Amino acid sequence: MRGLELNFASTHQTENPLGFSEVSENKQLLIAIVVHSAFYSGFIFTIFPSCIITSSLFFSFLNSINLS
Repeated sequence: MRGLELNFASTHQTENPLGFSEVSENKQLLIAIVVHSAFYSGFIFTIFPSCIITSSLFFSFLNSINLS
């Protein structure tokens, strides 16, 4: 049983629990700039007029990519 516990511990994923791929900081910054530009220029509202996109969703997205 001890070997099974060690095996599980070595394969158990703790750092990236949701399975999202790792994204470099430069790519995160680029994504944030593009989304920010599209959001505040009204481009998103032109493409998706039926969607209601609020600033709280935008800022939660920025928090989720953790730019710090």
